[in-house]
Amino acid sequence: MSRLREFDCTAFGVSFQLAADTGFVLSKMLQCAPLGTAVRAVEPAEADAQRFALLESRGAAGYRLAIGDEVVAENAALPPLLDQLARDLMVHVANYAPDRVFLHAGVVAWRGRALVLPGTTFAGKTTLVAELVRAGSTYYSDEYAVLDALGRVHPYARELQMRRPGSPEQTAVAVAQLDGTAGVEPLRVSHVVFTEYKASGSWHPEPVSAGMAVLEMLRHAIPVQRSPARVMATLAKMMETATAIRTERGEARQAAYALLSAIANDGAST
Repeated sequence: MSRLREFDCTAFGVSFQLAADTGFVLSKMLQCAPLGTAVRAVEPAEADAQRFALLESRGAAGYRLAIGDEVVAENAALPPLLDQLARDLMVHVANYAPDRVFLHAGVVAWRGRALVLPGTTFAGKTTLVAELVRAGSTYYSDEYAVLDALGRVHPYARELQMRRPGSPEQTAVAVAQLDGTAGVEPLRVSHVVFTEYKASGSWHPEPVSAGMAVLEMLRHAIPVQRSPARVMATLAKMMETATAIRTERGEARQAAYALLSAIANDGAST
C-alpha cells in the first residue's frame, strides 16, 4: 500500500488534517478547504485534529471519504466526494471556530455598511448577490456571513458559485467577471433582508423586529447546536445596528435595484 500524503491545516483557529493516497487527490482536497486555510506538510500527522481522508477504494475502482475512523461515503467518481468533503470541512470549521459565528447568507457592502441576505441553498442568495455587485455593491460572500463577537461581518469572498436556471450544477465566477470588487474590512450591518425567489414574486418589504430577526437567523447559523448562547449574543449584537425586512422577490436584477434604491432613500420603502 502506498504511503499516505498528509497536510496539517488551520482555518479560523480550527486545526484539521487532510490525507490522500496521491499528491493529485491531496491538492484537490486542499482546493475544497475553507477560504483562508493555512497549510504545511507534516510527518507524522498531529493526533489532536480531526482527520479527513480521501482514499482509493480497496479492490474496486473509485474512492472513499473517511472522517476520523469512519467511512462516510464511497463513489466511483472523485468530484461528488470532493463536493461532500467541502461541505463537511466547512461545517467542522464553523462548529469549532472559537471566535466566529457562521451564518448561511449572502453579503455585500453598500455605502460602508453590510447587507446580509440569510437563506438556505437554492433560495437564490448567489443570484441576488451577483446582481447587487453588478449594481455597484462590494462583494463579501455568496454563502456565509462570518460574524465576530461585536456583530461585525468579515469577508468570505470566495468565487461565486452560480447555478444555471433549472440546474443544480455550479460554475465558479470571479467577482471581477461581474465588474465588481471584494471587500477586505469587517463592517457593521445596516440591513438584514429575508427574501426568496418566487416566479410570480414582487418586491414588497415588510419590517421584521430585531428579536424575530434573531430567531429567524438561528435557523441558518452555525454553531447554534454547540454554542446557542454565543450565537444568540452575536446575532443580537449584529441587530443593534441593523434593520430587518422580509419580502418575496421576482427577478434578481429588479430586486437588487429596489433594495439599493430603498436604502438610498433612507429606507422609505422599508
